[in-house]
Amino acid sequence: MTMPRVLSCMLLLCVAPLLIGAAPTEEANASPPPATLLPGFAAQLAQMPEITDPSGWHVIPRDEAWEALAIAQPFARQPARWSYALSLIGQGDSSAALGVLDVMAQDDPDLLLVSAFRLARGTALAGANRPVEALAMLTDPMLAANPEACLWRMMAREQAGQADAALAEIGCAVHAINQRPLNRSRPFILAAARSAIAQRQYARAMRWLRQFPDRESTANLLRGRALIGQGDIAQGRLRLERVKVNASPREQAEADLELIAALVPRHLMPINDALATLDRIGFTWRGDAIEERALRLGYALALKAQDSRHILATGGILIRYFDMGADATTMLATCQQQIVSALSRDSRMTLTGAAGLFWDNRDLAPPGQQGDALLLMLVDRLVEASLYERAADLLGYQMRERARDIEKGPVSERVARLYILAAKPDKAILALRESDQPAYPAAMLDARHRIEAVALYQLGRADQAMALLDDVPGTERLRSEMLWRRRDWQGLVARLGTASPSRQLGAVDQAVILRQAVALAMLGREPELAALRARYGAAFTRLPSGPAFALLTGPVDAMTSESIARAMAAIPTASVAGDFEPLLDVRSAPAEQPAKKG
Repeated sequence: MTMPRVLSCMLLLCVAPLLIGAAPTEEANASPPPATLLPGFAAQLAQMPEITDPSGWHVIPRDEAWEALAIAQPFARQPARWSYALSLIGQGDSSAALGVLDVMAQDDPDLLLVSAFRLARGTALAGANRPVEALAMLTDPMLAANPEACLWRMMAREQAGQADAALAEIGCAVHAINQRPLNRSRPFILAAARSAIAQRQYARAMRWLRQFPDRESTANLLRGRALIGQGDIAQGRLRLERVKVNASPREQAEADLELIAALVPRHLMPINDALATLDRIGFTWRGDAIEERALRLGYALALKAQDSRHILATGGILIRYFDMGADATTMLATCQQQIVSALSRDSRMTLTGAAGLFWDNRDLAPPGQQGDALLLMLVDRLVEASLYERAADLLGYQMRERARDIEKGPVSERVARLYILAAKPDKAILALRESDQPAYPAAMLDARHRIEAVALYQLGRADQAMALLDDVPGTERLRSEMLWRRRDWQGLVARLGTASPSRQLGAVDQAVILRQAVALAMLGREPELAALRARYGAAFTRLPSGPAFALLTGPVDAMTSESIARAMAAIPTASVAGDFEPLLDVRSAPAEQPAKKG
């Protein structure tokens, strides 16, 4: 069992009533007695000497503290806890001290009215870097002139970014600082120096920093900031470069940020070099003031350089994960404008780069019709470049995230069409199934079924495609094209549409009739061939495809495989399936089924 776990168990045993040895009774099982608070300690604590310097945080050995807690009687338990909490604060273990103080307050809420207890709890909170809660404890009228309270208020105010208020506490806190050796007063002197630099009191900060060795990295970081603030760029830069030699990763990152902030505006560092450094910091640093400052610097520099990628990368993270306050609206509008510019046809960005930029920042795109138009414009450009799968992925986002209810119908149909063009019919089926709902009107359902049938055909499931199209009106030509490609002569004769003999035959009509003739010839159906010749013979005599028609509708015995092949080659290359033809041409049709001449 770990030491913190042992301590937790001890504290629990100290708080819990002593139940060992008592046999459970029926009455006890029915209604347990209410918990009893320990004897009050607030009045006793209020009468104790005030803590005004570090000697008040008297350190006692840990084993001795645990033993005192373990053997303390109820009347002595709170004093034992108090001694232990003070010792933990003196050792710098603020989190553990805060836990002990919270247990004390649970047993005696009046302790929160005692200035000594508020000082201890505020000190522990400030030591745990919880400045708002710490200030709530330490801003007590009874602690206004207490040097130790002033010291910890100064620390908490600096943590909270209240530099001016932190400096106002220093006069009161000097006594508490001077009572500590340099290694114990170091955090407070550094906090005071940071506050002075934030208030542009650079000379004051430099005086405080003289107490530290010349090679100390934390002091050099602040010295560099102060020197740059005083206008001594060369010396300030040297101090910051020294920090980068052997300091902690955090201080090295801070030094880089200070150098960028100081050198770029003075044209002493190229913006591209600064952005590269900020990219490196952003890759290795997450989730605190350093990352936020790096992002803000990167955003400002990217705006200056009109670098859309960096504007969106930095601005997007700031909007998503940080509290930008009043700047959020302006920043979002700027990011949206960058997206619009990057996707325009006049943009110098490559199409794939623009598509990637939009995809990475799609949550920042303008809402409503403007955003829809922007997305569709990008989809059209991707289609023009034959980047069908990327266009389908992008339009799929539109279908899932932006389209609502019945709007999904036509969008999903186009998504499926693009996936088929990308030779991804399985994704086309998924897109249609994902957007399926009963509210679509009949015409929209028919359009979706036609696309689904093509996808099924491309997956080699022609029978399912035919069954689906049987219930969709106006699909005779599409079905005949699928059957022709599969050389399904029987199905072709059964399903093939016919052209009217009373009008001039167009290229599509000729192709349909000649295909029907081929199917009938392959099946050896001479009576039906004769009927076809009687119906269309006159119309074909005036057409270049007339000889092919005459051959195909002539006596079956006179046909040879070579003559049939020549006749099939003479069939007009018209698009029988209309706008579905490119979808069927994406890849080779399923394996042909052998057909025998009837």
